[in-house]
Amino acid sequence: MKAAGEASLQWFDAHCHFDFDVFEGRREGDWAQASTAGVGGVMIPGVSRALTEALMKRPSQGWNQHCLAGLHPYWCHEHQPSDLDFLEQALKQLKSAAVGEAGIDVHLVKSGRVSLDTQWYWLLPQIELAEHLRLPLVLHVRGMHDELCSFLRRRRFTHGGLVHAFSGSEQQGRRWHELGFALGVGGAMTHPRAQRLRCTLQVLPVESLLLETDSPDMAPAFTADQVNVPAMIPLYGAILARLRNMDSLSEIAQILQQNLYRIFPSLAVNSSENTFLNSLKD
Repeated sequence: MKAAGEASLQWFDAHCHFDFDVFEGRREGDWAQASTAGVGGVMIPGVSRALTEALMKRPSQGWNQHCLAGLHPYWCHEHQPSDLDFLEQALKQLKSAAVGEAGIDVHLVKSGRVSLDTQWYWLLPQIELAEHLRLPLVLHVRGMHDELCSFLRRRRFTHGGLVHAFSGSEQQGRRWHELGFALGVGGAMTHPRAQRLRCTLQVLPVESLLLETDSPDMAPAFTADQVNVPAMIPLYGAILARLRNMDSLSEIAQILQQNLYRIFPSLAVNSSENTFLNSLKD
């Protein structure tokens, strides 16, 4: 693997809960570490009204962070009907690149925490909102890939998005890709038991992939029980490149950036505007 120019590569963390309390007191240092490693930005999904409101009140640190708004199935016990009206306002105020994190998780059903009907109750309005605002979806999907992908296909959902923390089969991954979704790849591929996932990542179209940390969760196997951080992204890129027998990091980094801008078009617009403004300053 070629190392030349590695330090100048630009990476992006497509799914990072950088607003969670665990980062209080260390967020600035974690971002400095990520920036030094070449991570140019992060996407922070919304999971509940309370956390989104707190994020909206936090002063901007000048970091390249793209904040979303959504109602996550894990927080169903907190969601209120009025949160759906708030969601549309928050998406517009934040100028969000997508709606989410929304989704459906069969493990919540099996554990008795949240019924399938309740999860659909909160997911459907977010799909409708994404259609109304013409925005991509950021999805949390566990054990429901076939059902949700088929539902969106029948609905003729055309705005694509990101299937966060993908761990499905090759066939499921290809169906999501055909529907216009990228597949989030991160720490899960580093674990010894993830042989099936690694084999899947070797054969899926590279155009279907995006890197993410899901910080502070889903830490790689070699930092188990530690807080996951955005600085892991370049290492994930190197691991993915090795899995796919790619000779250079710059090749995978460029492809992933193209994937990011294709899935989230507003990020490409923002990047062009920032480049233009920086040229004026120079």
